[in-house]
Amino acid sequence: MIIYANLDQEARWARTTLPQRVLERISAAATLLASFAPEGESVVLHLPAAIDPARVQFANVEVRTGVPPHWDVAWAKPTAQEANDRRLSLQLGHDLGVALPGSRMITSVDDLVAHLAADGAAAGFERRWVCKAPLSAAGRDRAHGQGEVVDGEVRVHLGRMLEKFGALTFEPWLDRMIDLGICVQLRPDGTLHVDRPHTLISDSRGHFLGIDIVEPALTEAEHAELGRVVHAAGSKLHGVGFTGAFTLDAFVYRDHGVRKLHPLCELNARHTFGHVARALHARLGTRMLGFGTPPPEARILVAPGADGVSAWAS
Repeated sequence: MIIYANLDQEARWARTTLPQRVLERISAAATLLASFAPEGESVVLHLPAAIDPARVQFANVEVRTGVPPHWDVAWAKPTAQEANDRRLSLQLGHDLGVALPGSRMITSVDDLVAHLAADGAAAGFERRWVCKAPLSAAGRDRAHGQGEVVDGEVRVHLGRMLEKFGALTFEPWLDRMIDLGICVQLRPDGTLHVDRPHTLISDSRGHFLGIDIVEPALTEAEHAELGRVVHAAGSKLHGVGFTGAFTLDAFVYRDHGVRKLHPLCELNARHTFGHVARALHARLGTRMLGFGTPPPEARILVAPGADGVSAWAS
């Protein structure tokens, strides 16, 4: 099997170049895509950057760099830019009535300042907020702020991001209780295969740390709302010509002590680490995929390297 592990695809769409250290980190993580191959089958992985093959803890895996002439599996289809653009999922959220209060696109720092001044009190922008690039992954290309004043390093960072990407999505940063995702396969006829929700493990700034495929504790109403949004997302993606693997990320949060569900945080029209965690479960019987220091009983999947990346399953 030939796997095109193009975890840098969002940067290609945005016509930006990732730093070498980032290319090395995502290339190490990309070796986990070998889990998609049937056990025992030889795999050729094409990565964004070279890594030491000895770090790959799967059998029958050869690593190369660059774009293969053809592939059996790709991390993200190179033609799927529109499907992965945050502007599509933001519009879908507004159409479904599930967008976060005050969320919108901004095209300049002055635009953001005016938005915060006009709508801040009503939307609760005395709290934290975040601006995200339309095309990015793994928590990259974000600017965090708080309140209505945008100055100092935050203003400089926002200015550089806007110069680079042209527009950013703005949304309030909320008190998250549960981060979760749902893996989906969108068939050519528009029908869906939908997996049960899994738990996302993230740090306090929303950076991804791992997956637990055990379902998060959701209410019946939350399950129903997620089902409605997943099927609407499938229809939206099918309408722009996308088929294949996608994942919808969502979260449960606390708003003045009241539990609420945000059912459309991210719409990733590609294979994600949720799909990898499920492939590992089918192959190894594991339930958790993690990055960083492994627990004592874990199976090492990517041995540690100078890039600081290691991955494990347990």
